[in-house]
Amino acid sequence: MTTNASASTVSNPALADDEEYSDDGFDSQNLRYNCNQLRAKIREFLGEKEMTLKEFLEECQVNPGSYYRFMELNGRDRGAGNTTYYGASRFFYRRDRRAKIEKRKQKANDKKRKASEHREEKAKKARDGLDLLKRIQETVLGDEDENGFPPVYDDCDEIRKKISEFQGEKIVTQAAFLKAMGNVSANSLRSFMSMKRGAGSGAANVVYRKGYVFFEKKRTLEGGNKTKKRLENEKKQGPDGFELRHDDGKRYYLVSELQQTV
Repeated sequence: MTTNASASTVSNPALADDEEYSDDGFDSQNLRYNCNQLRAKIREFLGEKEMTLKEFLEECQVNPGSYYRFMELNGRDRGAGNTTYYGASRFFYRRDRRAKIEKRKQKANDKKRKASEHREEKAKKARDGLDLLKRIQETVLGDEDENGFPPVYDDCDEIRKKISEFQGEKIVTQAAFLKAMGNVSANSLRSFMSMKRGAGSGAANVVYRKGYVFFEKKRTLEGGNKTKKRLENEKKQGPDGFELRHDDGKRYYLVSELQQTV
């Protein structure tokens, strides 16, 4: 038997093997290991006990005699003409190929699973958000007047901040939020949120009062404490709270009034 043949000379005998592997597209171009590398790979594989030597040889379509002769040799090209070289090379090619296919399948399955989990999480978030709105609406405040409104102790800027933060959580749609506030229109919300900064800027807008009630009910429902600023507002504004009229901070004086102050 010739032991020093090059890797390319062993392709023809192997092509006559069982057609079982023909769909793998394996040929001499796929011989990635020299003889020594392949022997080391075989020893490593069999050492992992994934299959017995008998099963391995059956997969490689190699008889034990050829296998032992190949494994006893040493040298990068020694054994290239042995059927074990081509059979084992094809085995590892097929094995790596299956692993890549399985990896792609697993990646696709993981993508589908994550998409499904995302949809379920989004649906659960929506259900939880609607449940929260329902419980907020059912909460009763103890200091409501005859019209069902309590005095307002957050200024306009604070309400705008709370609205931005709540909508930023994306737990409910804007339509559901507007309905929970008391069927407020999107135009009113847009107008209120676009006003310039100022404690009273937008106080006449329906969103100001209804927004305050919404977030006050939410705080009460969740057992949240009043902030330091809120307590200061209660003390400063008294029992009536902030005035519900627009105040953009501008002040106008008669010329005569200005002259009197000079």
